[in-house]
Amino acid sequence: MNGKAPGKMLPKSSSAVGPSFGQRARGLVESLNIPAAEMAAVVVSGGLSNALGGKPNKNVDKAMLLRAEKCPRIVFRLVILYLCRSSLERASRCIQQIVPLLPYLLAADDEQSKSRLQLFIWALLAVRSKYGMQDDGARFHVISHLIRETVNCGKSVLATSIVGRDESSDSSCNAKEPGTLHNLIQKDRVFAAVADEVKYIKTVETDRTRQLNELRIRMDENSSADSIQKKGFEDEIQSSLNTILASDDIRKASFQLAHDEEQQTVAEKWIHMFRSLIDERGPWSANPFPNNTVTHWKLDKTEDAWRRRPKLRRNYHFDEKLFHPPSTVSSNDAILPSNESKSVSGGHIPEQMKRFLLKGIRKITEEGSSEPTENDTESSGQKACVPEDISDSKRSEAVKDSIDQKDTFQDRKEMSPTSTEHETSEVIMSVPCVLVTPKRKLAGHLAVMKNVLHFFSEFLVENTGGSSVFKSFHAASNHDSGKPDQLGGAQKQKLHLNLDSEKGNASENTEAVHENILQKQPKNIKHHRRWSICKVNAVHWTRYLLRYTAIEIFFNNSVAPIFFNFQSLKDAKDVGTLIVTTRNESIFPKGYKDKTGIISFVDRHVALEMAETARESWRRREMTNFEYLMILNTLAGRSYNDLTQYPVFPWVLADYSSEILDFNKSSTFRDLSKPVGALDSKRFEVFEDRFRNFCDPDIPNFYYGSHYSSMGIVLFYLLRLEPFTALHRALQGGKFDHADRLFQSMEGTYRNCLSNTSDVKELIPEFFYMPDFLVNSNSYHFGIKQDGEPLDDVCLPPWAKGSPEEFVSKNREALESEYVSSNLHHWIDLVFGYKQRGKPAVEAANIFYYLTYEGAVDLETMEDELQRSALEDQIANFGQTPIQIFRKKHPRRGPPIPIAHPLHFAPGSINLTSIVSSTSNSPSAVLYINMFDSNIVLVNHGLTMSVKLWLTTQLQSGGNFTFSGSQDPFFGIGSDVLSPRKIGSPLAENIELGAQCFATLQTPSEYFLISCGNWENSFQVISLTDGRMVQSIRQHKDVVSCVAVTSDGTTLVTGSYDTTVMVWEVSRVRAPEKRVRNTPAEMHRKDYVIAETPFHILCGHDDIITCLFVSVELDIVISGSKDGTCVFHTLREGRYVRSLRHPSGSALSKLVASCHGRIVFYADDDLNLHLYSINGKHLATSESNGRLNCVELSSCGEFLVCAGDQGQIVVRSMNSLEIVRRYSGVGKIITSLTVTPEECFLAGTRDGSLLVYSIENPQPRKTSLPKNLRSKASATG
Repeated sequence: MNGKAPGKMLPKSSSAVGPSFGQRARGLVESLNIPAAEMAAVVVSGGLSNALGGKPNKNVDKAMLLRAEKCPRIVFRLVILYLCRSSLERASRCIQQIVPLLPYLLAADDEQSKSRLQLFIWALLAVRSKYGMQDDGARFHVISHLIRETVNCGKSVLATSIVGRDESSDSSCNAKEPGTLHNLIQKDRVFAAVADEVKYIKTVETDRTRQLNELRIRMDENSSADSIQKKGFEDEIQSSLNTILASDDIRKASFQLAHDEEQQTVAEKWIHMFRSLIDERGPWSANPFPNNTVTHWKLDKTEDAWRRRPKLRRNYHFDEKLFHPPSTVSSNDAILPSNESKSVSGGHIPEQMKRFLLKGIRKITEEGSSEPTENDTESSGQKACVPEDISDSKRSEAVKDSIDQKDTFQDRKEMSPTSTEHETSEVIMSVPCVLVTPKRKLAGHLAVMKNVLHFFSEFLVENTGGSSVFKSFHAASNHDSGKPDQLGGAQKQKLHLNLDSEKGNASENTEAVHENILQKQPKNIKHHRRWSICKVNAVHWTRYLLRYTAIEIFFNNSVAPIFFNFQSLKDAKDVGTLIVTTRNESIFPKGYKDKTGIISFVDRHVALEMAETARESWRRREMTNFEYLMILNTLAGRSYNDLTQYPVFPWVLADYSSEILDFNKSSTFRDLSKPVGALDSKRFEVFEDRFRNFCDPDIPNFYYGSHYSSMGIVLFYLLRLEPFTALHRALQGGKFDHADRLFQSMEGTYRNCLSNTSDVKELIPEFFYMPDFLVNSNSYHFGIKQDGEPLDDVCLPPWAKGSPEEFVSKNREALESEYVSSNLHHWIDLVFGYKQRGKPAVEAANIFYYLTYEGAVDLETMEDELQRSALEDQIANFGQTPIQIFRKKHPRRGPPIPIAHPLHFAPGSINLTSIVSSTSNSPSAVLYINMFDSNIVLVNHGLTMSVKLWLTTQLQSGGNFTFSGSQDPFFGIGSDVLSPRKIGSPLAENIELGAQCFATLQTPSEYFLISCGNWENSFQVISLTDGRMVQSIRQHKDVVSCVAVTSDGTTLVTGSYDTTVMVWEVSRVRAPEKRVRNTPAEMHRKDYVIAETPFHILCGHDDIITCLFVSVELDIVISGSKDGTCVFHTLREGRYVRSLRHPSGSALSKLVASCHGRIVFYADDDLNLHLYSINGKHLATSESNGRLNCVELSSCGEFLVCAGDQGQIVVRSMNSLEIVRRYSGVGKIITSLTVTPEECFLAGTRDGSLLVYSIENPQPRKTSLPKNLRSKASATG
């Protein structure tokens, strides 16, 4: 062919090692795309040799038929490869196997097959010519054999030149004439076959390239999917690991919190128990009562119904260095923490007792404070909770004040370990916040649970507690939350094998950042506090630093309110709403239709509605001026917890120099229509000139640069009362201000408010109820004035006669006077009303510096942190104008209605109006008489109980009065509600039966009578509905001698011959909507009206308990005894407060205490009444002129009503024991007495008669709740 030998077209022999023939065969066969089953039958099962040499079978036939075009081409190529490169043996075996297949390979008769045959023969000739001489010429014969067999099988398709030749002739040729075979090959067909092969190779190459690309794509996709799956798997493992680690961290943190809280509780209980043992009435006392030990006191945060705080509590950490001038304090003493100074209060551990204490317990008792503080504080008794890096002063401050508010914890019943654990696990919401108290601000988390509020403090806030605190808070939180992430990162290192090294560097950088953050964090102070949600009485949305981001929560069991500031307005509203909702659902479960007592979240809209309601009640003289002002202060956001917005009261008197106050002269009073800055005309000219000439583009014009209420003013007034003494010293850099600048005189202070251009301050509520802040009872050394006199007590006006109690009484009398009542609305307009802002404020000269007003600056959008912090400091320190309540002119108060309060306005209008004689054949003395729900319960000496109807005028719907059309008595006694019946069990032999042995108990569902004196040492609960005894309790070791009940019916107190007092909790379960007849099984069920065991057992007396008083509002239990002493304990904690001793040591017979903090006790042995303040100060003594059998208080608490053997009723003032009025009797000894809410007297006599003293003339009369209950509801919503 064109002179080219066939050998030039063959592949060159190479010694390089390449793929084996089996591998090439499998690759070529796979290119056929034969299905797997056929592939196994043809090639895979036996390899190439079997596929080529096997006998024809069904599978081979099928495969060849399906691949008729590809199979010959591939087989021919394989044969050529074997002949060229395999050994002679394998080449020979290949020829033997391929010969039987030739008929099938050459069976096709198409042109392409003919051309391929000729190309195959031509290729064999070329192979023979090139490789035929190998193996000593043996390969030549092998190839020639194959050529001959191929020609014989394909002769039908070869050129016609060989047609007709017989096999012999062909054989004879013996293929020795290659030229003859070359002549048989058609050149055009060979070229066509070669072209077809080239085309086929290109096509195959293209297909293989495409398939290879597709394969690569699939490989990449599979690789990517594998990577994604691997990463997902690793991420899932990491997420699971992080979840497990986070869960474990939460578990450990929860355990740590529970452990810390338990430690705190244990420390508090231990300190309380230990102090009860070592106090002056305790068995381990080093100074038994009575003694001359000096005791120091501080303000008790307990609030009554009018939000007054009249009580003091013992200060166990008084700093004695304050007794002396600074120059006399040695340098060594000066550097000692204040809690290390020895106190003379008797609260320290006696030296002879220390050796009996274990080391750890001694440490707790020396460092801790059992008093659950002033609503603040860090855990005491737990030094471990205070970090070591806190300074000594702050550590001592944190430790000192720790436990000082045990009212923060839940009620005894609700604080069981199981309930605590259950409630803790059901946190409804947890929000970061700041607990604001007068002494400090604590940042932490408030958790709202089903039954409790739980606050966990985390660090002490050193500045104002504004928005910057939450940034520090979040930084600390992020650091804490970063710890599990760092641990998770370590685990990731094990999972991700190909992590970049940069991640390790980033982790190191993160740790460095965390360390830097830690260095800037506030010092951690851990403390837990809890409050019962069921005791929540109101939740007010209020301001902090002029932003509505705070709530104040009020409670109904004299627990001091708590004040929380949140990061945002939304947080404050959400938390407040949730607390109210949770409280209502807890008290009023589903199925109860009676929603009496349900509360709403007091937002601004509700506050305005409450203000309008209170305004109308005030106009109708249903509340006092003091009550109304306290309600307005509360609704205007003024709080005892936030000294920057302390409640504000007006100066009402202008005369501080007269010997006698004349309330009939207008000059005695201050002009309430003007602000303090405008009271003096000469000074006002300076203010007015500044207002007109002031020009500043950024600051609006103002009259007064200082405010009438600020933190400095509060500390100025309360300088002599802890904890304000310490706060004053802290504000002045750790020392008292110069003596001449301190609060020293009422006259001087008022005069300064009229003349000094930087002093326009008003008063605070304490001026109208608390005389103790005017006295330096702790003997502080305030310094020497310029006149050489030391500063001590406040110098009072002459008309006060040197008595702080007289001063406060007169000041309060002035506040409630007719002049102030008629003009108070003007002052309300200035402070809370329409003259506070805008044009009316300008006209009234009532404009203050702009930063004291809400909305003057937008702190939310201020980006400059320094500027924002500076503004917050100004707002906090220089005064805040109260929230504006009224937008219109406040109405004037209505005229007085003397008959509505006859003891105050017209005591002479009360007379003996009726006498109800006993119908019994053998009448006995009436021992007990009391009112409940318009009924009268009577118990006589024979233990016969009856219930009668109390007839009185009723207030109809719509608020209209009803009038009597005749001259019959205005009040009277009606028919029996419960007929007379015997009660109780046999009495003890020596019991002195009297009114002290009975008490009326009110529950939400029923009224009960409590009786005692039984021989088996029990007291009994008797239903006033049907007279049955529902419960008998025996816990005292001797006869129960007296009982008392709180005004709200939540607590019962019993005294006994065993000298102890027990405090019992009353069940407050509400009655179902529909009462059904009890089944026999229910008849035998025991209804527990009172808990079976007491929650306090109070000790301290040396003889029989003879009389008791208990008050939730004052958080006090007072017990009188035959040992001649009167012992005070707190109701919630059972903490000993103080003891009073009868002046002559006589056994106490009667004891009463008013809601205003006045206590009167009486002894039959000396026939004198003794008046004391709730803080133990003796105020007055008065002779009774005869034996008194009954001593009662009016519902307002201002009058003492006494009666006895003389048969007359005497009304005395609770301020001085002066007689207000005597009411003659009928010559019968009065044995029992009660005062109705309408200020009528019901007196029982020894012969069983009942005397009714009431107003005679028919007058409009309103029946209402007792004033204390009504005002409390108004004050708190």
